[in-house]
Amino acid sequence: MPLKIMSKYLIIYAHPSREGHCGYLLEQVEHKLKQQQADYELIDLYQLNYDPILKNEELYSSGRKNISDQNLSFQEKIKEADRLLFIYPTWWQNVPAILKGFLDRVFTGGFGFHYKNGLPVALLKGKKAAAFTASGGPLLYTRFFTGSSSLKVVLKHVLSLCGVQTKGFLIGSARNLEKNKRKLEKMAEKIIKYLA
Repeated sequence: MPLKIMSKYLIIYAHPSREGHCGYLLEQVEHKLKQQQADYELIDLYQLNYDPILKNEELYSSGRKNISDQNLSFQEKIKEADRLLFIYPTWWQNVPAILKGFLDRVFTGGFGFHYKNGLPVALLKGKKAAAFTASGGPLLYTRFFTGSSSLKVVLKHVLSLCGVQTKGFLIGSARNLEKNKRKLEKMAEKIIKYLA
């Protein structure tokens, strides 16, 4: 019987608090990964006081590639991980600025993709990623009227372009955690099952 190789998980958490829907989902996911004795690491962007501002010397689209040591280490962690999970709120139908800055500064040309004959070539194939977001707006509005735009930013416009297989998870009307705890527990199970 072939040996089953354990996946390495990397969680990117982008919420200033651990007390709401995103924090509870993170708690559930971490609990399940610990139960499985899974190898995982958490990058909490707010806890790290991550600087989301792309500097002039980092502007890879203009030929500058001065990537900071911190962002190089994040790129290394992403390379080493088989499974990625992004947890963040939806604000104004978009990702928080801190996460947008992380995407801009870490998923650079030459790392996540490069262009050949005018077309993007994915450099992170073989990885699986999930993104979870909580929106204060009703699910119907967020999903059907805005097209889950904050999930698209992460999953389609960044990760899929880099060759990563993706799936999004969304909870709407995220205003009362007590009412939504069971939903979040089930969603954590679905996320772990998808990433397995």
